[in-house]
Amino acid sequence: MFFDVARHKLFEAVITLSVLAFAMVLSGILLADGSTTYDGGAPLGVLIDNFQHSHYILATIVGFVLSVHLCFGLTRATVRSHLYGANSFAMMSVLPLVLLLFATMGYTLLNIVIASLSCEALRRILFAFSSDRRQQALFVAMFALGLMPLIEGSLFIIVCLSPFILVSLRCSARETIVGVVGVLLPIFIYSYIVWFCGGEFMQCIASFYERMLLPSSESITAMLSIPHLVACGLLVLLGVGSVVLFLRDRMSMTLAARHAWSFILSAILLLAMSFVVLPSASVTMLLLLAMVLSLIVPILLLRLSTPLAMLAYLIMLGCGIAVL
Repeated sequence: MFFDVARHKLFEAVITLSVLAFAMVLSGILLADGSTTYDGGAPLGVLIDNFQHSHYILATIVGFVLSVHLCFGLTRATVRSHLYGANSFAMMSVLPLVLLLFATMGYTLLNIVIASLSCEALRRILFAFSSDRRQQALFVAMFALGLMPLIEGSLFIIVCLSPFILVSLRCSARETIVGVVGVLLPIFIYSYIVWFCGGEFMQCIASFYERMLLPSSESITAMLSIPHLVACGLLVLLGVGSVVLFLRDRMSMTLAARHAWSFILSAILLLAMSFVVLPSASVTMLLLLAMVLSLIVPILLLRLSTPLAMLAYLIMLGCGIAVL
């Protein structure tokens, strides 16, 4: 059936993805209230927000294309990595719904760009777990993570947590150097430009660090509505069930898939701790946490009966429609 997303055929998954992505950019960009301006202390974030306010139609097209591309890419990565023990296009329907719920809470195009960077990083990291030729994938993944503080200053915590990725991948000395260079290169380029224009070279890094520790200007509790809370609760419940299934059936998975699962679960734990502990926690960090959590949900949807899987997805879909 059409709402049984775990057993979708490719055509059904593409239709679901297209409808949800279009609804997200329509409500979050084209029909959004343009009275608020971005103040995240990041140079690229200001440019993206100005672009959204100056060119609504073009920003809507860019947001739609990025949303479709990131959902296709991450779905392909889950299939190649055999994360669920069976091929499934469920991520192509679950991920755009998560974006619809959380990306439209703040600056939609900015959140979509950060989601694209995180999906690119996740896709490359999943590839690195199953390939010996992974230096290029590791560099691109770490470079994408290094770009995030330039879009949202509070995401400097992602750079601070990047050594965890190198440890999870059991990197050699050469791969460690490649990864460190990749994550630091965007910040180094920005610092060099500021220094070339007469500023202090280390002041940029210090400003990112201070931004990470300063209280966020956004009140997350004020922005979370009842549909958001219901969706968060259901997503956590599905995530817990997925973890239980993984612990029960992990020996039937490939070694690369088990390592990928261990990395994803550790990333969820670290992001959740950062979201709770850091005063700079923003809607963008909540979006990243929800995206990584949604990565493990399809394994439970595949094991549930068709009525239960449809009920879970329809509840989340109803929450998504309610926040439009």
